[in-house]
Amino acid sequence: MKHKLLLFLTFLCVLSSCSEAINNKDFPEIYERSRAKSFPLSEASICVDPNDYQVVNITANMLADDIERVTGTRAELIFAEEVPVSNKAIVIAGTIGKSRLIDEFIEKALLKVEDIEGKWESFVLSTVKIGKTPVLLIAGSDRRGTAYGLTSLSRAIGVSPWYWWADLTPQRKDALYVQQGRFTQGEPSVQYRGIFINDERFGGWAKWVEQTFDKESGEVGPKVYKQVFELLLRLKGNYLWPAMHNGSRAFNANPENARLADDYAIVMGSSHCEQMLRNNEDEWKNVGTYGDFNFMTNRQTMLDYWETRVKSNGKYENTYTLGLRGIHDYPMEGANTTAERTKLMQEALDEQRAMLARNIDKPLEEIPQVLCTYEEVLDAYHHGLQVPEDVTLLWCDDKHGYTRNLCNPQEMQRKGGAGIYYHLSYHGDPASWIWLSPLSPSLVSNELTKAYSYGVKKIWVFNVGDIKPAEKELSFAMDMAWDVERWHPTVAHTYIEGWAAESFGPKYAKEIAAMQAEYYRLQASGKDSHVYFVIYPEQEIEERVEQWRSLAERAKKLSEQIPEALQAAYFELVSYPIVGAAMLNEYQLLSRLSLARANYCGSTNALELAERATQMYHSLNEWTDYYNKELLGGKWDHFFCWMPYHWDGSKIMNAPVATAELLESVKNSPKARYISVSEALSDEGVEIEAEKDGEMILWIEALTPTQNFSKTRENNIYCRVSTDTETFQAAATPINNIWHAPFVGPMWSKVGTIHLKKGKNRLNITELKEGARIDNIFMGSYPPFPAMPETIVKASEFSSKCNSAEGSIEVISGLGYNDGVVVLPYTTPSYDVSQAPYVEYKLDLKQGKNTIELRTLPTLRVYEGRDARFAVSIADAEPEVFSIHTDDFSAQWRWNVLRGYASRTLEVQAEKSGKQILRFYFLDPGIVLQEIRQNISTFAE
Repeated sequence: MKHKLLLFLTFLCVLSSCSEAINNKDFPEIYERSRAKSFPLSEASICVDPNDYQVVNITANMLADDIERVTGTRAELIFAEEVPVSNKAIVIAGTIGKSRLIDEFIEKALLKVEDIEGKWESFVLSTVKIGKTPVLLIAGSDRRGTAYGLTSLSRAIGVSPWYWWADLTPQRKDALYVQQGRFTQGEPSVQYRGIFINDERFGGWAKWVEQTFDKESGEVGPKVYKQVFELLLRLKGNYLWPAMHNGSRAFNANPENARLADDYAIVMGSSHCEQMLRNNEDEWKNVGTYGDFNFMTNRQTMLDYWETRVKSNGKYENTYTLGLRGIHDYPMEGANTTAERTKLMQEALDEQRAMLARNIDKPLEEIPQVLCTYEEVLDAYHHGLQVPEDVTLLWCDDKHGYTRNLCNPQEMQRKGGAGIYYHLSYHGDPASWIWLSPLSPSLVSNELTKAYSYGVKKIWVFNVGDIKPAEKELSFAMDMAWDVERWHPTVAHTYIEGWAAESFGPKYAKEIAAMQAEYYRLQASGKDSHVYFVIYPEQEIEERVEQWRSLAERAKKLSEQIPEALQAAYFELVSYPIVGAAMLNEYQLLSRLSLARANYCGSTNALELAERATQMYHSLNEWTDYYNKELLGGKWDHFFCWMPYHWDGSKIMNAPVATAELLESVKNSPKARYISVSEALSDEGVEIEAEKDGEMILWIEALTPTQNFSKTRENNIYCRVSTDTETFQAAATPINNIWHAPFVGPMWSKVGTIHLKKGKNRLNITELKEGARIDNIFMGSYPPFPAMPETIVKASEFSSKCNSAEGSIEVISGLGYNDGVVVLPYTTPSYDVSQAPYVEYKLDLKQGKNTIELRTLPTLRVYEGRDARFAVSIADAEPEVFSIHTDDFSAQWRWNVLRGYASRTLEVQAEKSGKQILRFYFLDPGIVLQEIRQNISTFAE
């Protein structure tokens, strides 16, 4: 039979003079009308070898379904080992060496595969004819290569990877034709590309699964993972860290999950704090019979626990997280010093590799193993942990989108390569951001291109929280992981327009892209979840609120034009995040503005602002209730919560507003005012003239290092406040700030209430704690806002530039809250000032003292031993060098990631007023200049 098939194919190809057209593009165009020699896809059957991989069967079925979604007619799916004899067009898909159908075409030189054979996840599409029968061949170098050939065709005909997860209905077409020719896609830029479902259970994914999507089982299991695996294939992903938080069942609690992952050719791993495919929350802690998760005292139990999983899952395609940490995301148990932790981690790692070697039938160096250098693991790595060359070093960003500690030149040579765990969502310090997805393609490209330049090519895994809030951003990240050069930082800002055209049609793409660019810009200067903390000048608050209002109106206006079939998708992907972020900004910022203006009785709109803020609070609830309860009949019920960290609306998300009682209290109190710090700290104290008797809240703005800083007031006392009639201790109890830091500030602390009598009063501050600093003192109902600078110069507005021998100055659109100015490539050396590339700006200086603030993105050094420095000079003055690298969890890092910039200040004494040249030198790679602010007074009067 095989001999007859070969003769048949040869005869028919000779008759038809078939040959493969040469085409330089990597994927064919799709037409709705027939063109010369184009392949009639909508009329075709789909044929696969029944002996091919299961994922080929799955994705062939997906393509058949997708053709029906677009045309209304489902393609016939045929399982056969021989080419069906028919005059009807046929798609033949299969894996080289696994599909007899494909191998027959290769053997007779009817399909060329030399350029993909033996490659990782590569595929070829080729149109040929067998007699009068049009044939579209899809051949994969491996099982995922074939699957991606099929899913790429689905995407090309108009079926979005998000057709189910974001309800993107494909545009109906009368027919589908595939451009003639031969098209190849080679190996992806990154070998393993996937997601971490960081189910924190603040609503979201797990509760939606249990209470809406899979009420029958009431648990996260195969039904929802099937949808996740399909999404990954459609995004050309191949890797998953499953949900791991307490309350969700462990992925491997149901063996069907792992089997299903293998059917879909998804490589399974486990998160940075879960070794050897184990879920420690559910499989150790909740079981409650294993004892302490302590490698010192309970070693054999832990080893058996890990090896059991290797034995059950070793037959599948996995990566294995090595090392040792505590349960969940907590420090290692039983070790108190870095040396102890390093020793235990080394012993665990060696034991884990030994169990892999004896349980998996392949050389140890070919088993994918990962060391997630997260928190204490990174510390151990830097203190002598010996990691074999074949183990992949998985770096991590700083949890807010900025890469840190990439490969040094020696690490770039490691056989195991390097990867990155990158956050598109985050729950943790200093404040979470899991409701909406705020990172722009330009920022993601900037950081991941930098990582790729330093050898991070093995694994890219993205923390996507509950998946849905990050649809656009995950699409970009996965497309970039597939082809990193295609989405270089210089072009990344164009991605959303193409995505919008693909999703909603070219008619709406430009406006959606423009709105999304503004959304990313505003998020960069204070994420929706962080805006509560950021200290803006009053004018910037007003401008910001107006910009968000305008953007929300644009989103609502465009909604009126979107076709009915795409209304749900437009709400989910465009309208909900834009309008929701606008409402939250108004709610938080107007709440603060109402309180600040209540300080002054003449500010009549404090109550109006408070009323608007309250309105926004209720509107956010209504907006989210519509998503959960009404959209598509409640398909996404229980998925979204706009204040996920505080279900009762308390604390952070429930900002206080001015009230009539507060205004009445202010009216009956002495006027709000600043107090002289130097006089208050003097022996005599400061004299305060009060117009009337009354109570006043005392605020101190300070940088206050304390050894035991905590939420307990007694640990945070740093001075004593005395008046004529009373005395009390002042503690750091911050407003619009965060805890956890050993060094907190600058911040406003509400330290107590003082009672003034009409006439002269005296206030004295004593017993200032060693190292503490007081910057400002204010009396009033709410602390004031900083003043606006006299001048703001955007980084892109430089008057001249000078490149270096190794790098060139580039303006990157959409990088930060202004277009960013960087030096590319990211692998330039570190410079001294004489050789560094630079940009120049013309500034108007006033006679006397000038304060110049330089704002950059809060990027970090590229690897241990480097720095993140720039230098600045004015006129002929000696350049001043600044470093912006900050240590993890330091107060400076916390402030930087909350507000979206690092700040350094230069003091200049000008002999006379006039223009002077400021020169900004890029000394280390990764510096992104945002803007220059000139002559800032500390606070508005």
